[in-house]
Amino acid sequence: MPDENFVRFPLVESAALELLREAAEDSRKLVNTVKFGEREWFERVSNRQIVLCLKEGSLVGGVTQDDHGNWRCVVTRVCGGLDVYVTVAIDTDDDNKVYVLEVENRHE
Repeated sequence: MPDENFVRFPLVESAALELLREAAEDSRKLVNTVKFGEREWFERVSNRQIVLCLKEGSLVGGVTQDDHGNWRCVVTRVCGGLDVYVTVAIDTDDDNKVYVLEVENRHE
């Protein structure tokens, strides 16, 4: 049970990006929960594109805390001519693990 005097500070964008970059380099900290089913060729996003997005992408919309206490954010990067958006959850209580929740690409 957490101490009543414990204050949890919000995760700032620069720290979130640093944690994402670390997870992209260390596979023990990156957990991909996305299920890749049957998709059209233009909807497919490879694991390499996901890792590149985390390594070199930029945040969209800031960092928010979800109901489980994890920090959620969306990272985007152009990969293969498509705008790839990766939604992640950062678990700062579990060795800063990064969970890939959703992957989307957009051709605009």
